[in-house]
Amino acid sequence: MENQLTVIDDSALEQVLIGGDLSKLSPAQRVQYYKRTCESLGLNPLTRPFDYITLNNKLTLYAKKDATDQLRSIKGVSIDDVDLQDIGDTFVVKVKGHDTTGRSDVEIGVVRKSDMQGNVANAQMKAVTKAKRRLTLSLCGLGWLDETEVETIPDAKTITVSESGDIIEEENVGKKPIGNKRPYDPETLKSRIAMFAEKHANETASEGQRGLMVSGLNTCYAGDGADMKRHEALQFLTGEASSKKLPDNFTLAILDWLHLTQDSGGAYIPDEMAVREAQTLLTYARKEAGQEELFEENKE
Repeated sequence: MENQLTVIDDSALEQVLIGGDLSKLSPAQRVQYYKRTCESLGLNPLTRPFDYITLNNKLTLYAKKDATDQLRSIKGVSIDDVDLQDIGDTFVVKVKGHDTTGRSDVEIGVVRKSDMQGNVANAQMKAVTKAKRRLTLSLCGLGWLDETEVETIPDAKTITVSESGDIIEEENVGKKPIGNKRPYDPETLKSRIAMFAEKHANETASEGQRGLMVSGLNTCYAGDGADMKRHEALQFLTGEASSKKLPDNFTLAILDWLHLTQDSGGAYIPDEMAVREAQTLLTYARKEAGQEELFEENKE
């Protein structure tokens, strides 16, 4: 018999269905709602396909990459045509697609050329990804925002919700600004990495995840001296310069921050804001030390 604490009562459910506000649920009910949502769509809740944001003062879910990737497979979403247009200072991508029922739809993705540090190719790929994810959610009949859309909404704020369903309300936690309030200053970023690490306490990072963390940070510092710069960044953020010695929970925390996404060529690209923050923190850390820190080249 289902535990009474996890039953979503009628009044609470009404608040969610009509008002769209998950903050009205108790922590246990919030976990149950999340799991039921995943199960109703055939998604694996262990992959965390959704995360939480506040929008218009309401706590709601938004779809992450895992959600749209799984939905495309489950619903048999196929892309029929991709049209990339260069319009002013933006790239506009229109995609057409259909699902296994024969239903078809059209969606667009718009990305500024200045996104992705001005890398034109990456900005174009981001626009394509954005359009494909919007199309997937549309064909699946879901009105959720995709994570590529969330970052463009100035008043949207991501919310940290624990595995037990509790909303974390400490200073600068659970109130992560998405839009023009980023990038974070180095000290705020350092605090957030510590918060992410606490969230991953007792979790184990695989060798693959550790390798992704290393390559992601190196991408932030592309060019000569990337390894040394990575060591300096890790030292500042975690107190440990060597990725081999970095505790598992901090490895996972760095991955949370980098928010790597896979481009069409299979390469993992860090979030644009994370790249900017990585570059800023390096300058800050060196200034704080009074000189450039020198690290052994054999550190990995």
